[in-house]
Amino acid sequence: MSEVVLLGMNYSVIPFLFILIPLAVVVIVIVRKFPQLALMDVENLPEVKVGKKKNEVLKRRALARAEKAQQEWRKRWQPILQRLKQMQSKFRGYVTKIERRLIEEQRKHRRAHPRIATTASAKLNARSLVQEADQVRGESDLEEAEKKYLTAVRLDPKNVDAYRGLADVYRQQQQWEQAKETYNFILQLDPGDGETLVKLAEMAEEAGDSETAIEYYQKSVLLDDGYAHRFAKLAELLVKMEKPDTALEAARQAVELEPQNPKYLDMWAEISILSQHKAMAEEAYQRLRMVNPENQKLAVFRERIDGMGE
Repeated sequence: MSEVVLLGMNYSVIPFLFILIPLAVVVIVIVRKFPQLALMDVENLPEVKVGKKKNEVLKRRALARAEKAQQEWRKRWQPILQRLKQMQSKFRGYVTKIERRLIEEQRKHRRAHPRIATTASAKLNARSLVQEADQVRGESDLEEAEKKYLTAVRLDPKNVDAYRGLADVYRQQQQWEQAKETYNFILQLDPGDGETLVKLAEMAEEAGDSETAIEYYQKSVLLDDGYAHRFAKLAELLVKMEKPDTALEAARQAVELEPQNPKYLDMWAEISILSQHKAMAEEAYQRLRMVNPENQKLAVFRERIDGMGE
């Protein structure tokens, strides 16, 4: 009976030994190799080195691109930010000047003018004063007009018409700097005021600054492209600046707006010849001939167009 039990136990132990012995062998191998594994520098493996180097190169490139983009941004926006700061400085300076003028005007006329509350009625009174100022300005009483405009501004500091009248007075008085500051102040209140841009353009042209005048006229036509005379003036100045190709487009726009205007057709023909656009010069000539057959320049235009190359 004991032999049978022992034999049964032997059969149950044998499978366990088949599992245990290989496991022991693996443990022995790992223990023997552990010092070598512990000493192995994974960081120095070739494939690890290549991966790290690649990541470092990509990181350096990304940083270089970011730095370059930041430098380009600074370079591109620095002049614009600088101009904005200058505009803000001029804006504050102009407001200070207006305040000084108002204070001085109030001191001079405190007794002559009744005190008016700054309410809704003040705006109504400001509008009335602007109308009075417009009338006396039309009568060439510029000093009185200035006083009324300033009083209107005191009552309603956002009355654009009062500032427009004030700027026109300064221009008529040949106070160029004050006029320019006031026109620019109007654009702060109403950026879409194309007529004020035209006045600034006219002042720049009068001062001999054709380039600045062109900039103002370009801004005015971008705001509203429905005024032929603005395109015509722009074309005239561009020809003066020896830019006939750009002037040609401005002249063509003026003709599109007023197709029967002989002055604009004459300009279009002249600039087309200067730009060596024979087909357009021929069209301008034919349209001018139909509108104004008595134009003495027609014969000259015909001869010049015929002399143009194909």
